[in-house]
Amino acid sequence: MSAQSHTILTCHAELKETHLAPLANTFSRSSSQSTISDAPTKSPSATTTPGTHTPLSQVSTPPSGNGADTQGIAASETMISPPVAPARPGILILTLHEGRGFSLPAGAESAFQQRPGHGHSTSAGSFAGSYMGGNSARPGSGQMPQNSYRPASAAGGGINSAPSSHGRYSSKYLPYALVDFDKQQVFVNSVSGSPENPVWAGESTQYKFDVSRSTEIQLSLYIRNPSAPANAGRQQDIFIGTCRVTPTFSEDAQSGAQQPPSSSDSKSGKKDKTVPPSSSSNGQNVTGVQWHEVQYGTGQIRIGVKFVENRQRSLKIEDFDLLKVVGKGSFGKVMQVMKKDTQRIYALKTIRKQHIISRSEVAHTLAERSVLAQINNPFIVPLKFSFQSPEKLYLVLAFVNGGELFHHLQKEQRFDINRSRFYAAELLCALECLHGFGVIYRDLKPENILVDYVGHIALCDFGLCKLDMKDEDKTNTFCGTPEYLAPELLHGQGYTKAVDWWTLGVLLYEMLTGLPPYVNGATHVPEDWANKVFRFYDENTNEMYRKILAEPLHFPSPDIVPPAARDLLTKLLDRDATRRLGSNGASEIKAHPFFHSIDWRKLLDRKYEPSFKPSVLDERDTANFDKEFTSEAPTDSYVDGPMLSQTMQQQFAGWSYNRPVEGLGDAGGSIVQGNAFNQR
Repeated sequence: MSAQSHTILTCHAELKETHLAPLANTFSRSSSQSTISDAPTKSPSATTTPGTHTPLSQVSTPPSGNGADTQGIAASETMISPPVAPARPGILILTLHEGRGFSLPAGAESAFQQRPGHGHSTSAGSFAGSYMGGNSARPGSGQMPQNSYRPASAAGGGINSAPSSHGRYSSKYLPYALVDFDKQQVFVNSVSGSPENPVWAGESTQYKFDVSRSTEIQLSLYIRNPSAPANAGRQQDIFIGTCRVTPTFSEDAQSGAQQPPSSSDSKSGKKDKTVPPSSSSNGQNVTGVQWHEVQYGTGQIRIGVKFVENRQRSLKIEDFDLLKVVGKGSFGKVMQVMKKDTQRIYALKTIRKQHIISRSEVAHTLAERSVLAQINNPFIVPLKFSFQSPEKLYLVLAFVNGGELFHHLQKEQRFDINRSRFYAAELLCALECLHGFGVIYRDLKPENILVDYVGHIALCDFGLCKLDMKDEDKTNTFCGTPEYLAPELLHGQGYTKAVDWWTLGVLLYEMLTGLPPYVNGATHVPEDWANKVFRFYDENTNEMYRKILAEPLHFPSPDIVPPAARDLLTKLLDRDATRRLGSNGASEIKAHPFFHSIDWRKLLDRKYEPSFKPSVLDERDTANFDKEFTSEAPTDSYVDGPMLSQTMQQQFAGWSYNRPVEGLGDAGGSIVQGNAFNQR
């Protein structure tokens, strides 16, 4: 592997390896060693927002000049990283009981047209306002009241027209829920009932989640498309609604809570349903078994929620079952693990202390833990716990197993304009969040961007972050990957947060064309375009740097990079950092016509349904990771060598983490201030 493709670290040319496993490389660079900035974007279907319009085509008109914030840019700034609400460490126990009144979104009925031997829709009516994953919202759904009914089709095609045998439905064609709690995602299948009124396992099957901060539970409800090809996976599953619940994270509050009347068991789904059930109040913390309205769909779902405090003060490696190796780096490895008490799946990153001390990487490592401990953003992988042994540091992160964005870009070679816009918009929000905390990311690449079950992105690996950076502050650390280094970094005169906007431009360029602007290797774009790209890459690193500083930026045809995208890329890849779009804040980029179709409040609320869903069987599936690693036996390997001195160990004081909880000391997530975190 040539040194040019390696990530450069201060004072040495050692590679900064990726957080998760690199995958087979179809480009001319190594996935584990090069940095490609990847920007989330929007696809026509991905931009579907429940209850709103479908985003416009790639060339949008600029916002009106009447001062109205139609995109919610200003309002979204308060949503970028809401304060992490205190919560006592504990376990959240979730049970799913039953649903009622589910229906199909407009446009999905054709997939459920009545066929011989198949069931009929027995619904007397259903609500308007839901939408189908990957398709437009129902016309006028934003204006329809929640309880307004639309008549059912007399010709069939309703949700109960799913395949059945003698009136009994296979569990394959019953609705299922994707439960998301702090990026811990679990599929929960219903077990009986009908598609309109499904029944789950109730109290007989409990799902336990580790609580390290106050956050909501989100259930996304889907039903399989009976007309989808056998190999379609979940790509054509139909979205039928969502439900959000904010639990009560206090045993004291739970004990005094009034429980609403509810049916005694999961079989209540067979009882009379002419009277709508009582439902919990929106926005209020809940506990116990309650009915909840389905949003962007119809009906209700009955859910049980209970919180149990965990007074364990620290974790150790013995608290986890080691399942798979999913990645390796120069300082350690990343394993898929299962926490024994809750059975939840996580990514465990192990780091050898002696390695980072000998390579002067203590500050970078502590910076990663410090950043993750503070961040609360839907597009950043959350830190659940951290702990240490005399030889190693451990980071426990949400396991996002849809694979690296690099993996999907390899398979598809490039993304369409709308999917690229969707990813770029979500990534823009992640970077804006980091900048708000005074953090420069500096390591943007598809390998550091994961895709979750639903298709949203999650930024990971914060080992090269620079902390405590005000907007006007400059830093001089020379780090990154040659193909993606910003011009001001090459000049060696210091750089600001604007360096992240350069790499965002590089990543958007790569998603649209298949390659960064200064790399050779394209086989999927027109021949003349590949020849132009070839001129920008050089095995001589210094020559490549010269081209980054001086060569003009070339674009392929407008059908690949439309005018609005070309204008955005030109402004993001401005060699003058003071003129670069974003130098005055992320709102400049959000307001660009390329993103005109996006309501940023809805994006941050994850109300846009991604058009692409990765192929994932369940939370333990590792098919999207490199078999070179997943075939290796997972072990917490023994560390040879002398014991570290007390002085060396003191550098890692304050590492153990369980999210900030007042009064719990180190186990509560206190962050040690001092040289270790100042990264000087």
